[in-house]
Amino acid sequence: MKMNKQLFLLMGLIGAIAFTGCRKDFEEINTNPNEPTSVSPGFLLTASQKRIMDEYYDAFWGSRRGMQLAQYWSSNQYSNESRYRFRVETANGAWRDFYAGPLADLQRIIDLNTDTPEDVNGFGSNANQIAVAKLLQAWTYQHLTDAYGAIPMSEALMGVENTTPAYDDQATVYTNLLTLINDALSGMDGGAGPSGDQIYGGDMDMWTKFGNSLKLRVAMRMADVSPAAAQAAAEQALGTGMLIVGNEDNALFNYLPGAPNNNPINEDYKTRNDFAASNTMVDVLASLNDPRMGAYYAMNADGEYVGEVYGLDEANAALTPNAAVSQRAEGILAGDFPGIFFDAAQTHFLAAEAAERGWTSILSAEEHYNAAIGLSMNFWGIDDEAAIADYIAQADVAYGTAAGDWKEKIGRQKWIALYMQGYEGWAEWRRLDFGILQLPADGVLEGDGIPHRMEYPLDEQTLNNASWSAGVTANGGDALNTPLWWDVN
Repeated sequence: MKMNKQLFLLMGLIGAIAFTGCRKDFEEINTNPNEPTSVSPGFLLTASQKRIMDEYYDAFWGSRRGMQLAQYWSSNQYSNESRYRFRVETANGAWRDFYAGPLADLQRIIDLNTDTPEDVNGFGSNANQIAVAKLLQAWTYQHLTDAYGAIPMSEALMGVENTTPAYDDQATVYTNLLTLINDALSGMDGGAGPSGDQIYGGDMDMWTKFGNSLKLRVAMRMADVSPAAAQAAAEQALGTGMLIVGNEDNALFNYLPGAPNNNPINEDYKTRNDFAASNTMVDVLASLNDPRMGAYYAMNADGEYVGEVYGLDEANAALTPNAAVSQRAEGILAGDFPGIFFDAAQTHFLAAEAAERGWTSILSAEEHYNAAIGLSMNFWGIDDEAAIADYIAQADVAYGTAAGDWKEKIGRQKWIALYMQGYEGWAEWRRLDFGILQLPADGVLEGDGIPHRMEYPLDEQTLNNASWSAGVTANGGDALNTPLWWDVN
């Protein structure tokens, strides 16, 4: 009976072939012109760069988590996230969107240039396409591991071959990050850069600077727990002289003024205004007479800078009229506000830290610190060098007189400069322990204090439970206040 069915199917197929065999345009007729059989690496690269920044600035993952965890913004309403009761779907969505979106697309670029290089070498040299994809993967993996801790990396992106990837502990992830970055840097050749590159336009010298700066950041983040490996990596990066050291080198994704290519913050603001200036940041800027205040925030209706109290309950948050507190500055809400992958101020703060640790650096710690502040000012439109010098000369800012040890001095100014990079500001607070951040005014709803990590997505518990359980064990728990591997102070 089974053989008869197979024969019937075979005869039907033969008949169909015979019926269409006389058509010379058979292949053309049976090809859907609206569904290409392959996607160009250039399109995949553009899409990956945009999707990384779209998620980073997403109204939920970016605004309700990153920007509020760093206490750059407070909630005008719906303030539970500022008290650390996070929506389950936000974690599910971000995890899914990073892994199935840009990380998978970047792996597709690597696979295409490895498996069928002759088919895609018209989109830039195969080596350079792979190198850029690896650097963007390293950036994304660092972002994820610094949010969660242990994450899938070595077994990730295998598709149907492995739908339940194991979690690598964070120490292993960081070792793999350095390997990924080193592979990318050493693999670059003198050929053309990748097409579709919206960050550097295929300029491989700039990607070399990005790679070394990212390597420096990875190294400094692991400096307190793996000092020998961190020092070696940091000194390698600094020794090249090829880093993001001026704002002209910044790695930015340049959004456009209108949809669908505008910054997600702008798109969200078209229909709602859930966030205002945080009193945490406004009070610090005001105490230092910081010229960046007007670039970060708008004056209230009385012509003053007043931050919304951070961490109010929903009833109290709704009581404050928007006109009474400083809202986000016009430039922040613009459609073409750029997505920031890496900027020069970060590099100099990292180099200042390397100098303080006694590692070989380019300038002294104080010189890098001053350069970082000046570059941040310039990035935000403050070009008055006298005003910048006056700011740096203040007793509370000057490197020789500012309060605290070098971690606190660098950490405070770095936190100010990392505005609009919420996850980085939060990471440096955890690592450098410079204070400033405050408990929510109306109390914590989840956890015990300011979070030190994110809880894993619920989907991972249900769809990848064995690996998730091992990841939780590697982290030492799945609580908001479980410190990450590099958070030892």
